[in-house]
Amino acid sequence: MRIKVRIPSPLRKFTKEQSEIQAEGRNIADIIENLEQNYPGIKERLCDSDGGIRRFLNIYLNEEDIRFLKGSETPLKEGDEVSIVPAIAGGNDERVTRLKVHVTFPEDMIREPIIYQISKEHNVVINIRKADVNDKTGWVDLELTGPPQEVEQAITGLKNKGVKVDPIERNIIE
Repeated sequence: MRIKVRIPSPLRKFTKEQSEIQAEGRNIADIIENLEQNYPGIKERLCDSDGGIRRFLNIYLNEEDIRFLKGSETPLKEGDEVSIVPAIAGGNDERVTRLKVHVTFPEDMIREPIIYQISKEHNVVINIRKADVNDKTGWVDLELTGPPQEVEQAITGLKNKGVKVDPIERNIIE
């Protein structure tokens, strides 16, 4: 089965600069093998010498960390999305930040797929924590996780689309 895989900026050199690709597999381990077949060299960036997922690499299945599921044996189904998010692995450029923000939508933008658009445009994992939306008003508490520069660009993208963004809290994951 084909699974959408989101590729972080540091690994895009292996995927011809594609931020999203399709891979096949029954579980995360299969996906990694399929990625290696189609994009040689990527597996050594994802796995250590014993074949385990690198310590400073986070892999999410539908925005849930696979470490809290079944790790590389986490089963997949049609329509799943896998996101690869590097943490710190040798320098400040590979840090990962988690930023929680309160987003308020103006009435004329309530029906626009802004959160979806931002998730497609930037290498961040977006998790909706709380929301209250009706025909006239709307707000959402989001948690954005990814490389600090990508998270900041996602925030700028939200603001550029006309929504109000207020920080709630920030963590640098190390």
